[in-house]
Amino acid sequence: FDGNGHRITRLFIKRPDSDYIGLFGYSSATISDIGLMDVQIAGNDYVGGLAGYGSGSGSISNAYSKGTVSGVSSVGGLVGYNYVNSIESSFSAGSVSGTYYVGGLVGHHTSGGSIDNCYSTSMVTGGYGSNAIGGLVGGNYSGSITNSYRTGAVSGEGDVGGVVGAG
Repeated sequence: FDGNGHRITRLFIKRPDSDYIGLFGYSSATISDIGLMDVQIAGNDYVGGLAGYGSGSGSISNAYSKGTVSGVSSVGGLVGYNYVNSIESSFSAGSVSGTYYVGGLVGHHTSGGSIDNCYSTSMVTGGYGSNAIGGLVGGNYSGSITNSYRTGAVSGEGDVGGVVGAG
């Protein structure tokens, strides 16, 4: 999917009992050059502004999401769960909230995926009993993060970190 630099405004998805929620619920494709403004997205597990679950040999580049993203587990401002994908030159801003694996950019980052030249200014909040809450990535397991940062506030219980909550 090549967004050709276009922007989608006011994407609203309210499915608090459903998994794989985002502009793309589940993606193993290449997504590039797209922006999301004023999103309001709520789901259960695997919730992200752009993609709920990114898998396979796909990649995300030059993408951003601004707005509010909430869920329970694997919740991220841009991607909820990133498995193997590369994410490059992308960012998120706004607020992200959930209970487990909650991150400003990516909730759960694993299995050789890479994050490079990315950032988040999102406020990240973990609710009661929360764990793996991070300003950039909630949980990072076998994924690489390079040349990336965050500036938003982070709060929660359990493993909480400014950049990565647990890993």
